[in-house]
Amino acid sequence: MRLIERPFSDLLRKPKEVTDDVEQNDVLLRRRDEPDLRLSRADREAQRVDMFSAIGRALRNLALHSPAALADALADAFPWLEFLPLTDRRSFLDEFSRVVTAAAAVDNYEPLTQLVREWRATAEVHADPKLARRLRRAVEAAGEPVAAPRA
Repeated sequence: MRLIERPFSDLLRKPKEVTDDVEQNDVLLRRRDEPDLRLSRADREAQRVDMFSAIGRALRNLALHSPAALADALADAFPWLEFLPLTDRRSFLDEFSRVVTAAAAVDNYEPLTQLVREWRATAEVHADPKLARRLRRAVEAAGEPVAAPRA
């Protein structure tokens, strides 16, 4: 299946053509100054959700039974893992496998996107020793001290 791109106005001016395209393909409707929209048949989207859920469960199973294999696979997918200390890498692998399964269960992948974004930022800090030192220094500021986060 391929993704067909159309201007958003086609949906308004030629709805029959757009819906005919959706029968065999997903359609990306390009909008000016707004995020694009994707049209898909509900049965195809349900299949994607089911398959993503199965992949999530397989990754979690791999994390529990063969963490080294999952570590290798995710290192290929996320090369920045190299900059994380070993304990952080292990934490990422566990957290990633749990969140991917949970995200699929609720059909909301934003938590997974956020998790990867945050771990990548952590890797960027570890990759830059000067930045890491600056971030470890106490911050001079007015106001009440902020408690350290709990693990």
